[in-house]
Order: sequence, then structure tokens, then C-alpha cells
Amino acid sequence: MSAQIGDEFKFDGNDYTIVAKSAPIMFNPRDYGITPKSRCTACWSGYWCVYNIKEDGIYLEDLYINSSDNNYPEILGVKPEPEEEQTVKISSDVTPAQRKRLTKIIKEINRPYFGHHLYKGINIKMPYTGKILVGNGFMSNYYIHMGYQRPWAYKNLMELVFVDGELVEKNDQSEMAKYLRGKIEQGEIEYEHKGNAKKFVDESFSLDYDIKAWWLV
Repeated sequence: MSAQIGDEFKFDGNDYTIVAKSAPIMFNPRDYGITPKSRCTACWSGYWCVYNIKEDGIYLEDLYINSSDNNYPEILGVKPEPEEEQTVKISSDVTPAQRKRLTKIIKEINRPYFGHHLYKGINIKMPYTGKILVGNGFMSNYYIHMGYQRPWAYKNLMELVFVDGELVEKNDQSEMAKYLRGKIEQGEIEYEHKGNAKKFVDESFSLDYDIKAWWLV
């Protein structure tokens, strides 16, 4: 099984990845005539969303999706386009050391290409009530090739609280992420599977607050 690409959140000029949520965000592509189907092990749901958090609420801005029957109707007047592969070429005149470093940087900043269709700028306001934990500044040495990444894998960790779609509170949890990393380094937290395989898989694919943000419950 693979690590999963999670929903993305734009907030305060930064891009975040979802880590946990206390309630589901009630977007269902079937309501718009699309039945999603997975086309790769990194996206079992068949789609993911890019949300933009503005002063007046949380908006579904972009939708990446693969249809089970190749049916892609317009959504709120927006026609989808095949996702474009993002490629960055490295000049042939760089040194081997420079090429190695540039290759690593490109791998870290480029979003993976999965060949979905993209609905760009649909801007659907979501009447969400609940808490969402998001992170950025991913630390690759804590990467787990299974499900969604753990909270301590992000240098910056932020809890966002919504009522009827509007952001009412934000809590910086970056110090907790740092604290948890310290516990890992001290051997007090095991973040890789070393025992109960089923429990590890269940926790990896979960976004529940009880599991991924237990200290906030």
C-alpha cells in the first residue's frame, strides 16, 4: 500500500496538507454526476480537493478527479481539463553534485502527477463545522510509505476551527509536533510498524482526530 495524497488547504498565503479532521467535509462528487474511481494506489478515493480558506469561509477551489466511466460534466459552469504533468528540466552543464541536489529539491516541491482531470476554480463554499489539523514544511526523514502522514512529520502544524464554514479559531500546534519528534528520537514513540500490522494500517489510513490529533480531543 502507498502513502496517500491528501486534500490541500491554502491559508494565509501558504499551502498545507490535511493531517486530521474531527468531522467529514461534506463534498461528494456524486452529487455533481461524477463517480470517482482510483487510478493509482496513492489515491484510493479517486479524487482530492484543494480548499482555499478565506475570511468569509472555506471554499472548494480545485478538484482533481478520475471518473469511473470517463464522464466529466461541468460543475458550476467549469469544464474540466486533463491534469498537466509538471516537469522541470535540469541544465546539462551543472555538476553531478549540483544535479543530485537539484533533483532532490524538485522531487520535494513538485506535486505528484496522477493523470486525473482538473476542475479549476469551482469555488464551492463548504458549510463545515469542526476542526481540521493541517501541516506544511514536510520533513522527509519522517515519511511513512502508508496512508496519510503523521502530525510530527510537519515543521508547521496548525489547527483550524470552523463553524458553518467560517474560520473562528486557529491554534498553532508546531511546538507539539516538535515535542513529538523529540519523543521519537528518545525512543518513547514508535512511528513505524514494529508489531500490530492491522493497527498500523488502520491508523495510517485514518484522518480521525482521535488517532492523528489525540492530544486535541
